Amino acid sequence: MNIERSAKMSLPLHILKKPARSVSNGQNQPSFKEIMDQQRQTQHFDRLQAMMNKIEDQGKLLAEFRTIEELRKYKKLVKDFVEETVQKGFYVKDRYGMNRRAYKVVDEVDTKLIKLTTDVIENETNHLQILEQVGEIRGMLMNLYI
Repeated sequence: MNIERSAKMSLPLHILKKPARSVSNGQNQPSFKEIMDQQRQTQHFDRLQAMMNKIEDQGKLLAEFRTIEELRKYKKLVKDFVEETVQKGFYVKDRYGMNRRAYKVVDEVDTKLIKLTTDVIENETNHLQILEQVGEIRGMLMNLYI
């Protein structure tokens, strides 16, 4: 027993320490922080996808019924989506050199929502035109999180 203890004491310190990360096949394993960041990103993407599905469904209802109530619900869903994207999505894009493109997209979404509101209130557009406008807004929203 004393022999084992004395042998350990004579070994250099770097041999006694275990590596902080395990290495398999010559590649470093991701750190805990990297795994957590990836999980957060996945959850964020899933949340945005669910919101986008609700927006699409509400857009179909809006095109079918063309009421102020359906328009209000649609605009709220779009607003919530944009807020979620801006608040929680841009921090990732900022690290990778996000420019003013996203802000331009948000402005374009606002412009399209104003036009859609005017068209629904004035009741001048048909079902297909509303669907077209909803599709344009959907495409712009997709640009925010893809």
